[in-house]
Amino acid sequence: MRFTPILAAAAMVASLVAAPVLAQDMHSYTGENGTFDIPVEPQRIVALNDQILTLPLWELGAVVVGSTGRVDGEGNIYMRGGMDTFGIDFGNTDIAFIGTGDAIDLEAVAALEPDLIIGLPYTDPAIVEQLQAVAPAIVLDEDKLGFEGTLRTLAELSGQSESFAVRFDRYLANVERTRQFIGNPEEISAATTFIFPAGETLSAYRTGMGAFTRVFDDIGFQQIDLVAGIAESRVSLSPERIEELDADFIFGCYKHQAAATPEAIFAAYEKFAPGFCQALSACRNNQLVLLPGITFGGTMKSLELALELVESHVAGRSFTPFEE
Repeated sequence: MRFTPILAAAAMVASLVAAPVLAQDMHSYTGENGTFDIPVEPQRIVALNDQILTLPLWELGAVVVGSTGRVDGEGNIYMRGGMDTFGIDFGNTDIAFIGTGDAIDLEAVAALEPDLIIGLPYTDPAIVEQLQAVAPAIVLDEDKLGFEGTLRTLAELSGQSESFAVRFDRYLANVERTRQFIGNPEEISAATTFIFPAGETLSAYRTGMGAFTRVFDDIGFQQIDLVAGIAESRVSLSPERIEELDADFIFGCYKHQAAATPEAIFAAYEKFAPGFCQALSACRNNQLVLLPGITFGGTMKSLELALELVESHVAGRSFTPFEE
């Protein structure tokens, strides 16, 4: 990579935008990579992750001018989850593509004249450091912040805290409604799983699947022993341990990639562990539920949809309890 010309371009753009940035109200913010003075209400944000940063920022009403994205097998660029969640992509918004997460175009970022850049720990620290010549580049750790903490932080950074608080409070009120409809969620066990269509690996999650696992925690479902005591967010299973996954309800995801149709995911469970459905009470009793991939995104829409779908599958229905 041609660092000298890139840095020269970044420095030139930074000097051009210095005046309007300085005219903004500023405040101090401490991220994973240090403390920086940033605009109270940034007007030109560049996000260095599409699904975790760009989509929730766009949902909050922040002005996102650039984002990393993905490139499919045919060379088309896209935001992961953008079309499914909000019907947005690079082609129908003013958000510019600045490269992929591991190949960020620094000159493209500089040309956008951002007043704030937000990244994640996965971003190359050397790239983040070079971006400081363009605008304050804040690194957030969503694993430390958690689902709510990440959204609250993005709202704070983008000057949208009040609107987020109203929407999140409404979500919490709806959680209480769901708990009342279910009646006794603490007595219902739920396993959360993830598998790719190839059926090569299967994981059970305690936390860390965005809205998907956050909703289960908020409703108050009982976690299965397999994950209840682990410090990590998930555990990988072997086919021999498949019965440890059983619960009153088992939840999984489809539509997280093009090949992940509901039929393909059900087939993947069976491929991973032949006899899967007969081995598990939840599956034998039609209590294995697949939710669309949008439900493990990092947006309020994902959270609200996951809550509605879980409520529709569990509330007001009879089911066969799992008995060890």
